[in-house]
Amino acid sequence: MMGLFLLAVFAFSENSFALTKEEATNVLKDMIKVDFKVLEVREGPLEGFWEVVTEVGQEKTVVYIYKDLRFVIHGQILDRQAKRNLTVERLKELRTVDVSKLPLENAIPMGEGKQTLYIFTDPECYFCSQLHQDLKQTKEIHAYLFLYPLHPSSYEKAKSIWCSSNRLTALEEVYQGKELRSPSCDAQSVDKNIELGKRILVDSTPTIILQTGKIIEGYAYPNTLENILKSGSSSNAP
Repeated sequence: MMGLFLLAVFAFSENSFALTKEEATNVLKDMIKVDFKVLEVREGPLEGFWEVVTEVGQEKTVVYIYKDLRFVIHGQILDRQAKRNLTVERLKELRTVDVSKLPLENAIPMGEGKQTLYIFTDPECYFCSQLHQDLKQTKEIHAYLFLYPLHPSSYEKAKSIWCSSNRLTALEEVYQGKELRSPSCDAQSVDKNIELGKRILVDSTPTIILQTGKIIEGYAYPNTLENILKSGSSSNAP
């Protein structure tokens, strides 16, 4: 009985010292000089620290506040043993995209279906090529393909594709291993795609954005086109 009593007291004391959003705001307001909102507070991955999710404009960030409120870490926490970036992983969990603000003028349209996908694709990416072939087999999708080269050689190919008279055909030819001889042009759209991708933490291809703003990384089971379409449909269901 005494053990249960002590356990209850311990649990109460732990909860009573939980950091509130208001307290986190007061701690951070002298450091963040613009309007911001605290979205969430939870136990951090480092012992003794709270993890605080903040939002400035539409950008989310993660900071860590020590439980005596003296120390604040504004940076990334790396787990050397597991070889993981815990901060980036958390930000990826939180991210969504306002698809109405995506710069579609920098993308290659494909298909005329009712369900829209926004895809970051690399001309040298095998799984991007596989996804592209599957997209051609369905009439359900209207896709916007953002050229997103991850390597110098694919960057040059992306520019050549963008400068082609028929960009979709040029992309498919590159997927088939053909070399392009496109005239030079203003290919700033490729650079803008790279900037956009970095901003929303795209670090692999293909990366697929649903109409809901949900982001799906990779194209391998269970992320098949069929499952991606189901995910998009269920997200839109009332």
